[in-house]
Amino acid sequence: MGSPFSPSREIDGWVFLAGQGGSREDGTLPGTIEEQTEQALRNVGSLLAEHGCSMADVVSCLVHLEDLADLDRYNAVYMRHFDEPRPVRTTVEARLIGDMRIEITVVARRR
Repeated sequence: MGSPFSPSREIDGWVFLAGQGGSREDGTLPGTIEEQTEQALRNVGSLLAEHGCSMADVVSCLVHLEDLADLDRYNAVYMRHFDEPRPVRTTVEARLIGDMRIEITVVARRR
């Protein structure tokens, strides 16, 4: 039957990504928030590249954290992936599936 959603869509140069967690290609999930954040952002980057975009094209992020106590550790990794001006961002605490500690949804504009 296939997936009930698309991992990404592009409309008129705008690229919308479904939430990306920290799962590796083999389906395994790292343990720490730093490792999951790094992998989630790599997953975002890979999907953006399929649309001819990079992290510099991201204009908005919605971040779900399993525990807001991880915010500083998350931010340390996040800031290495985005240069100024950084995307606008909303961060919320949310119950995530399984052992996921983070999920990142982005909107980008292809230049």
